[in-house]
Amino acid sequence: MEILLQQVEAQAELSALTGDARKIESQKEYKEQLVREPRTPAYGGGTPEQTPSLPQVDEQAEDWATKNEWFGKNRAMTFTAFEIHKDLVEKEGFDPKSNEYYAEIDKRIRVDFPQKFDTKDKDTTKPVTQTVASVRRGVKPGRKNVKLTSSQVQIARKLGVPLEEYAKQLLNVKEA
Repeated sequence: MEILLQQVEAQAELSALTGDARKIESQKEYKEQLVREPRTPAYGGGTPEQTPSLPQVDEQAEDWATKNEWFGKNRAMTFTAFEIHKDLVEKEGFDPKSNEYYAEIDKRIRVDFPQKFDTKDKDTTKPVTQTVASVRRGVKPGRKNVKLTSSQVQIARKLGVPLEEYAKQLLNVKEA
């Protein structure tokens, strides 16, 4: 019985040594392969022909971003600029390196965010209001006049809603 036990132990040791030999052989093959075919390390080191080049920075885009202080700081305006860019390039075929492209972005941003750009006369002028209801003195009892601000008029126009209908809904919301 003891001989059988020694034989099992010897067989286990032989298996372990065979496994170690296979590992060593595998590592040798791996090292030889590295010498034959060097790989680019994951951290980006390596020869210049192996390292992908970073995209070049467009100086015109950088100048535009510098002139527009809100870019990168005001999330709504920045994301709107990206959406405008996407529309101009993908849908309308603008060249993103042309002056017309940047002029169009500026124009559309000013349309979407007029309050951010009209700072000259902001303090000196009264806000523009538009009367929607009748201005006659003989107004029927129960009828109310509603004055829309310029931003409310812009919203109604963007939505394609007649000003009278927008005023009615605004009155309903105020009464509720």
